[in-house]
Amino acid sequence: MFRRQFWLPMLLLLTISALIWGCAAPGVQPPAVGEVGVEAKPFAGQKVVVVTQTGRSIGGPVEDHAPEWEALTGGTVELQQFAFGELFEKIITAFETGAAAYDVLIFPANWAGDFMAPGYLEPIPQEMLDRLEPDDIIPLYRERITAWGDTVYALPYDGDAHMLYYRKDLVNPESPYAAEFQERYGYPLDEPKTWSEYYNIAEFFHGREVETGGEVAPIAGVAEAQRRNAQSYWVFISHAAGYGKVPGDPCFFFTCDDMTPLVNSPAWVQALNDYIRSRDLGPAEQLQWDVADTRVHFPAGAAVLNIDWGDVGPISYNPDASVIVGKTGFGVLPGGDRYWDYKRGEWVEEVNVAPFIAFGGWIIGVSANSQVKEAALDFAAFMARPELVKQLAVTPDTGINPSRYSQLEDIDLWLNAGFDREGAEDYLAAIRETIAHPNAVLDLRIRGSAEYMNVLDTEISRALANEITPQEALDNVAAAWQEITDRLGREEQLRQYRNAVGYTE
Repeated sequence: MFRRQFWLPMLLLLTISALIWGCAAPGVQPPAVGEVGVEAKPFAGQKVVVVTQTGRSIGGPVEDHAPEWEALTGGTVELQQFAFGELFEKIITAFETGAAAYDVLIFPANWAGDFMAPGYLEPIPQEMLDRLEPDDIIPLYRERITAWGDTVYALPYDGDAHMLYYRKDLVNPESPYAAEFQERYGYPLDEPKTWSEYYNIAEFFHGREVETGGEVAPIAGVAEAQRRNAQSYWVFISHAAGYGKVPGDPCFFFTCDDMTPLVNSPAWVQALNDYIRSRDLGPAEQLQWDVADTRVHFPAGAAVLNIDWGDVGPISYNPDASVIVGKTGFGVLPGGDRYWDYKRGEWVEEVNVAPFIAFGGWIIGVSANSQVKEAALDFAAFMARPELVKQLAVTPDTGINPSRYSQLEDIDLWLNAGFDREGAEDYLAAIRETIAHPNAVLDLRIRGSAEYMNVLDTEISRALANEITPQEALDNVAAAWQEITDRLGREEQLRQYRNAVGYTE
C-alpha cells in the first residue's frame, strides 16, 4: 500500500501523477494506469489514531503532512497528544488493558523494552523496510533502536544525541573578553572541552552585560532544562557521562556483572553537584524550564551555553526565533576532567570525553491490536519516508534530527535552509563526532526504563530544591533501582542490559 499512497486517482492528469511520483521513495515504481482502479483510495472510511507528545515538536509534522496522506488514501488521521510526563502511562495503560486506543505511536526509543518485548507492537514487514532506503540510515539508528531481538517493530524517524551549543561571538580567542578570561583562568577563551572549562565560561559571563541582537543586557551563564516530569533528567545524565563512563567498558547505568546500580557512585554525585551549579548559573526561572523553554531562550540570547538535542541548530538560524543567527557554536559535550573507575574504586586523573546518545530518537510503531493495521502501517511509512525526514531535519521546531547519512552529507540541504557554510560544517561535524565516538554512552533501553528514569527524575529534582544532598538523592535512586530490577527479574534485566550495550564477557 505504501507505493499506492503516492498516487492520485486515475482520472487526474498523468503529468500531476508524474510530479507526485517524483517525490516517492527511490526504487518504487508507479502502477500502470489501468491498475489504479477502485484501489486509488484504499483506506476510505478508515481512521488512524496517532499518539505522541504535546506540542509542535514531533506532533507538528503529523498535523502538517497527514492531510496529504488523507487525500491520497481516503483515510483520516486523528492526532492525540499528551504532555511528555504523561505519555508513557497513557500508552502502556492502553496496551495492558487491551484497549485499541492508538494505532500509530511515535515514542522514545528507550521505551522499547516495555512496548516491543511484550509484543504490543506489530512487526514491520521487510518489504516496507526495504523501500525506506535502509542503507542510508546510520547503523546506530537502524540497528539499535528500532528492533527487539531479531524483530524490527518500529521505523526510524529521528536521530537523537545531546550536544553543546555556545555563543561563538562571545566565546572565541578573538573575543573582546578573551584577554580578561585568559588573565583570570590561565588559558584561552574557546569552546569548552571539559566540564571545568564549561563552568569557568559560565561563571565568567553570568550576569555580565553583553551585546545581543543590537541591545546590551545581562546574560546568564547556562540554559539547561531542569524541570521535573519532563525531559530534563537526560541533561543531568549528559553531565554524568564524562565522569562515569569508563573507556572500553560499555556498562554505565549498571554493572554488567549483576545489575548493581552505578548511579550513586562518586561520578554521578559529581555530576549532580555540577547540575546544581548550573541551577545557580542560569536564569532564575530555569528550574521550571523544559527543553522547549531553553529552545526559546537560548536563541533569544539569554545564555552563553546550552545542552540539548540537535533541534537548536535549525532554530538558531531561524530569524523569526533567533537573535543569534550565525553566532552559535556547536560541539561535542564536554568531557570529565577525570573519571571514576568503578571496578578499581578510584578516580582516574585524565580528561574523559563521553558523548551521551540521549533518548536515541523518536521512532514510529504500530499497535498490534490496531483495527486498521494496514492503514496504520501505511501512514507510519509515509511519515518515515526519506524525502520527508530529510526536510524535517532542517526545519525548525519539528523535533526531527539527523538519522541518515544523506542528512549529514548533503551540506546544500542545510545551506538552503538558511545556515551559513561555517555553521553548517560545524553543526554537522559535531553530530557526526558525537554519534561515532568510541566512548559514547548509549541510553538505557531495557524493560522498565521509564520507571527507572522516573525515580531518577524525582530524586534529582529534590536535590535541586535543596531538600536532600546529592549523595542522599542518588542513594535513594540506587535503592529504588534495585527494587525495580528485582521485581522485573534480575537475570532477565541483566540479559537485556548486556544486549543493549553490546557487552561480551
